[in-house]
Amino acid sequence: MGIIKSIIEKLKLKELFAIVFIAALTITLIPDWLASKMKIDAFRNTYQTYISLCIMVIGAYYFLCMLIWIKNSIWRKFHNGKKIALDYMKKYMSPDEMCLLIETFYDDRNKRFCSSGKIDYTDGRKTPLQRKHIIYLASRMGNLIEGFSYNLQPYALEFLNKNLAEGNIQITGNHIGFQLK
Repeated sequence: MGIIKSIIEKLKLKELFAIVFIAALTITLIPDWLASKMKIDAFRNTYQTYISLCIMVIGAYYFLCMLIWIKNSIWRKFHNGKKIALDYMKKYMSPDEMCLLIETFYDDRNKRFCSSGKIDYTDGRKTPLQRKHIIYLASRMGNLIEGFSYNLQPYALEFLNKNLAEGNIQITGNHIGFQLK
């Protein structure tokens, strides 16, 4: 797939399709008197079948692209990262994953969650949090000793701090209790 994608990018097929589509539309819709004045009436009459075929095929391609764009826009409205993350945190997040968030992002001195922290490369608790759009890798620069930098998504940070302020998250020494709402 990568090879095909690079060939399409190098040949600029999308731009070529646009040029052919506009030219074919222009040749088809131009009035007869103007076509004869430009001396393209013989060309148009001879190749009108192929010109119309170009319009239909490329027009169908653009129509399909527009439908896909509309579908993706509607899909993103209902299945975006924020909704997935907050739903996961409210219903499915394990105490282990909450411990990781507290160990990594909780600032005990200020009694609030911070946006960034370091997580050990081998810690498997980060994977579901990353896949559910709660945290993300902040930098690929890191090492196996100190770990890698991760950030809380802004909506996850706001959600955790709101729940902390409302008392839905209790952190006392080694004991952690949470019921996120």
